[in-house]
Amino acid sequence: MLNPTDFFKTLSDATRLRCLFLLSQCKSLCVCDFMEILKAPQSRISRHFKYLRDAGLVLDERKDQWVHYRINPDLAPEWRDMLNQNMNHMRDQEPFINDLERLKVYQEKGCC
Repeated sequence: MLNPTDFFKTLSDATRLRCLFLLSQCKSLCVCDFMEILKAPQSRISRHFKYLRDAGLVLDERKDQWVHYRINPDLAPEWRDMLNQNMNHMRDQEPFINDLERLKVYQEKGCC
């Protein structure tokens, strides 16, 4: 079970927060999406998703050579609500505004 310390500690990193924000805008995203949008190497993205997975915030699914992530649908309602409220608040702040714009452009081009 997720405890408050783990929840907030996991969110305390800017890259993980940006990843969760992007996931909150989509059903799921591929590692290549995060690499392109955040301009980060695959190893860095994967390392951050290990923390998110270990905390129970996201689930992963392998599709061919890529891993796709989504917010854990079984996340306790109080954590999901808190996460959603914070993600909605960040839509109007940098770097999340730019991340959202890059997400829209990248999705038009298509993934992997």
